[in-house]
Amino acid sequence: MSDPSSSAARVASQIETREPQQRVVLLGASNLSIMFPTIVESLRAMFAHPIELHVAKGFGRSYGLHSKFFGKKFPGILASGLWPALNRARPLPTVAIVADVGNDLAYEAPVEKIVEWVERTLDRLATHDARVVLNNVPIESLRRVGWARYQTFREVLFPNCKLSRDEMLHRAEGLSERLAAVAATRKTPVFSGESAWYGLDPIHPKLNSAGEIWRRMLGAISGAGDVATLARPSAAMMLRYRRLRPLECAHFGLARRAEQPSLRAVDGTTISIY
Repeated sequence: MSDPSSSAARVASQIETREPQQRVVLLGASNLSIMFPTIVESLRAMFAHPIELHVAKGFGRSYGLHSKFFGKKFPGILASGLWPALNRARPLPTVAIVADVGNDLAYEAPVEKIVEWVERTLDRLATHDARVVLNNVPIESLRRVGWARYQTFREVLFPNCKLSRDEMLHRAEGLSERLAAVAATRKTPVFSGESAWYGLDPIHPKLNSAGEIWRRMLGAISGAGDVATLARPSAAMMLRYRRLRPLECAHFGLARRAEQPSLRAVDGTTISIY
């Protein structure tokens, strides 16, 4: 008679060695970081098989510059280890979300340079035949920001930025138009936050609206064309996702490095953070 524990071990071993059948690339900054556990759980529910997840995120993250935010320093997304990892990876159907592009306006990067970084990002994803969704800046929310509110948020979040409110809005409008044009040329779905989703904070949606744009973007990469249903993680899984360490970063000047994937789930899903 077979040993039940031995049989269970064989089943567990088979599950653990399942290979991901779908690759997902997520690029962004604070909005991606805030919603990350819910996005991961939603992706795992959305695809009926294990996924290979590659993520470049972080508060204040830039696409083209090294960025530092409250003691944490990251390389620019274009300079991160995500791209060599993708180039080494076996071919898989790939989808991607390019989010939080407007962050670089606060680093005073010219609109032309930001658009160049976005184009380079899209070109790299195209080499992997990725189906891509682009997240535009929440321009309607930004237009409602007055001088006093702008000054406060600039000093708190990006104290090195010296752009006036009028100049920042001018650049944001220019970037919004250019990103829409890039999306149209490349036939890439593009999504921007609606004004009603935002409160005092003009770039991070209110708690009860934080998932709305992700529902749309996840729906677009699903291929079904519908608005996705968000899956909320348990408290334990949320904590586990929050604790995942990136390949490299510096914290108050101390360099840190972690092997990737940062997580290998029982179902075969892997998560790598850069």
